[in-house]
Amino acid sequence: MSDRARIISVIPVYNGERFIRVTLDSLAAQTLRPDRVIVLDDASTDGTAQLVETYEPLDCELIRSEKNEGLFFNFNQALSYATECDFLHYICADDVLLPGFMERMTAAITDAPAPAFSYCLPEFIDKDGNQLDAKPSKPSADTYEVSANALLAQHSECNSLMLGGVLIKSLGQACPIAFRTDMPHAADCVFYSDLAKVCKQRVAVPEVLLQIRRHPFSMTKRNEENIQSWVLDEWEAIQHAFGLMQQQGLTRWLRRQKLRCMFAARSRVKMQQIADEKPDHARRIYESARPKVPWLHWQLGCVTVFFRDLFFGSSINKEQWQ
Repeated sequence: MSDRARIISVIPVYNGERFIRVTLDSLAAQTLRPDRVIVLDDASTDGTAQLVETYEPLDCELIRSEKNEGLFFNFNQALSYATECDFLHYICADDVLLPGFMERMTAAITDAPAPAFSYCLPEFIDKDGNQLDAKPSKPSADTYEVSANALLAQHSECNSLMLGGVLIKSLGQACPIAFRTDMPHAADCVFYSDLAKVCKQRVAVPEVLLQIRRHPFSMTKRNEENIQSWVLDEWEAIQHAFGLMQQQGLTRWLRRQKLRCMFAARSRVKMQQIADEKPDHARRIYESARPKVPWLHWQLGCVTVFFRDLFFGSSINKEQWQ
């Protein structure tokens, strides 16, 4: 009989005292609890460690690093537990699982060969747990298998799977890929592109089972200060996913043009987000992003943003991050 755990859930964290209790509560409330909950504390300087050590609803394993190594280095540490379980899950210390997450996600890939993974839909909440951009809930649909090419197409448009919303079936095998530690903003997009390529099966669970928290202390928000991570890493992630896709001829050429226009549009939106408060920063975004695509694609991307704002209103909502 195997001595592997069935489900391990790992929480990489750095200074997560504000929100980690709610994350732990969501694991404790699962209809199918993980066998082990491991908190990888990346040398926090706040009360994270004490909170985890005194948390009673779950028997958490706290592992503390002597120095801060960074988010995706810590996520790679989380991946190392794939050899100790059948199903590996990891979640950021500010996000929340709905109670049926583990049960639905494991059931979706029970019969799948390893390596495989399932993924769910997310919704977004603010720092107080209030739902953002609430939409009417739809009846849950059946799970379905997704091709590697379909996921790569999704990731080439920066529509990445969400950290915390993925369950990997390893059956004790080491994870064949890792997160890049030199891309603080887009490493997850690259990772899930690679994961889609190497896994034998990819299963979508079309239900909202994860809540992603938007708040001013998140790494996503902090990355706005770093042009390399916020803009150029995104371009590299787009190119990486596109390069893995199996497309030929006219179809591939058309996708390349679409992605160039899309990157221009996304860069334009970033400039709009920050133009009022930091005009010099907006200028640097332009100077970094503009050379990546031809002039025509840049103009088409900017025109698309203009007409989107004109007819549908701007999608920029700074209050979500406050």
